[in-house]
Amino acid sequence: MVIKKLNLIKLSRNLNHINKEDVILLDNIISKFPFFQNAQILLAKGLLNIDSIRYNRQLKKAAVHSYSRKKLFDIITSNNVTNDQSNIISSSDLSKKNIEINKPLNFDKNENHSFSEWLNVVSIKKIDRSDKNLVANFLQKESLNLKQKKETFFKATDVARLSIIEDTNLVTPTLARVYLEQEYYEKAISTYKKLILKYPKKSSFFAGQIKLIRKLNIK
Repeated sequence: MVIKKLNLIKLSRNLNHINKEDVILLDNIISKFPFFQNAQILLAKGLLNIDSIRYNRQLKKAAVHSYSRKKLFDIITSNNVTNDQSNIISSSDLSKKNIEINKPLNFDKNENHSFSEWLNVVSIKKIDRSDKNLVANFLQKESLNLKQKKETFFKATDVARLSIIEDTNLVTPTLARVYLEQEYYEKAISTYKKLILKYPKKSSFFAGQIKLIRKLNIK
C-alpha cells in the first residue's frame, strides 16, 4: 500500500507522463477504492495521455468524485495547446466520410464553456449503491452534496448565461463534438454552422459534418 501511495504522489507531479502501465495501476487501485478522488482524476488524465476511448466516460466519473471541477479542468488541460484550431481536423482528413465518435475530447485551457457543456448536458449515471458498506455510501453522498453546494466554477446559472452569449470565442470544434457525442444533433449542427463562419478555410469539413449528422435521421 505504501508503494502505491508513493506512485500516486509521483504521478500527481508528472501528470503528462502517466502511461499505460500507470493506467493499469490506477485501475487496480480504483477497483479496491472506487471513491478515491485523486485516483479517479489521475486515471482520467492517464487515459487522455494514451488517447484511450475510455477517456470520455472516465472524465464523467472523475467529475462525480471531484470536489472541485475547476481543479479537474486544470489537470486535464495541463500542457494542452491553448489554440482551439488545434482540435480542427487537418486538411488531409477532410475526405473522411465518417463522424468520429468516442474519440477523446481534448479540451484546452480556453474551453471552460465547452467543458461546462460536457459536464452539464450529459446524464451521468449514479454511483452504484448496491455496496453493503453503508458508511462509505453515506460519505459519498455527503461529498456530492458538499460539491454541489460549494462548487463555484460551473454553476448552473453561469452555464445558462454563457449558453445565450453570442461570443464566437465560445464556439470551438470541441464544443461541436461535445454536442455530437451527447446526441444533441441540432446543437451540433448549429455549432458547425458558426464554425464555418469562424474558420472559412475549414468550411468544407464542417459542412461535411453537418451533412453526416443529418444523415443519421435522428429527430
